[in-house]
Amino acid sequence: MIEVNFIRSDGATFAIDGTSWRLPEEAFENWGYIENEINYVENATGDGDYYASSRIPSTDRTINAIAASTSNSAALRKKAIKFFNPKYDFDVYVTYAGVERYATGQLYKFECPNVRQSAQVEFNATFMFANPFLKSVDDFGKDIAQVLGMVAFPYHCPDYGTKPSGRYNFANEVVISNNGDVETYCKAVIRARGDVVNPKIIVDDKYVRLIDAMVDGDEYIIDFVNRPATVKKNGINAIGNTDRTSDFTLALAVGANTIEFDADTGDSLMNVTIYYNELFLGI
Repeated sequence: MIEVNFIRSDGATFAIDGTSWRLPEEAFENWGYIENEINYVENATGDGDYYASSRIPSTDRTINAIAASTSNSAALRKKAIKFFNPKYDFDVYVTYAGVERYATGQLYKFECPNVRQSAQVEFNATFMFANPFLKSVDDFGKDIAQVLGMVAFPYHCPDYGTKPSGRYNFANEVVISNNGDVETYCKAVIRARGDVVNPKIIVDDKYVRLIDAMVDGDEYIIDFVNRPATVKKNGINAIGNTDRTSDFTLALAVGANTIEFDADTGDSLMNVTIYYNELFLGI
């Protein structure tokens, strides 16, 4: 089954699921397509050029839909025109062969021609996506600073008898698997449960360090997905609190990635959650 769901930036929704609207045979354009922009520079002498760079630019994708019946064509057309408003952004979710992925974009073009009331109405919606890749629906939120229980044994105390004994270990790193087609960026949320001085997020050999003394309840959000990356403390811009040697190009490569956290003091009082979407070339 193929299904498309739209979520507008104001929360309004629209579904193509066979109930009011259905997908014709030629329903998708560019949903399994990526164009690689390759740049060459002419050789100063001799034949041919030499490779300079390549990038995958923004892309447009189109969805075609047709009314499931002719019983209420006018009402369906009116609803579609009202929903597909270019003043909003759209999350477009596509389910195909049991796999669901989505992309966020702007409405580039919408066509819903006038038809006889006895005919089936249809529309074409074309979206421009600044990020050409399709995202996993799961953001894989993972708390690095989870408490890990460890093996323990009861011990015997002469005055009080046998007592249970335990030990816990605060993990300060986690291995994250990126099973997408390309590298992806993450969002790190740091919450303090006490006094934390100069917290630090490390991905392989790169890091972002915050020069700040956090107190109980403080929260930092470091968003590497945004371009440029953003840093907010308790909802307020705090990019000025970062160490000058911090690297905001932190990315999760395809495969296994080690993410760590640290602090000058108070690292055991940090909760660090990593959010990321895997990115795919198509569906």
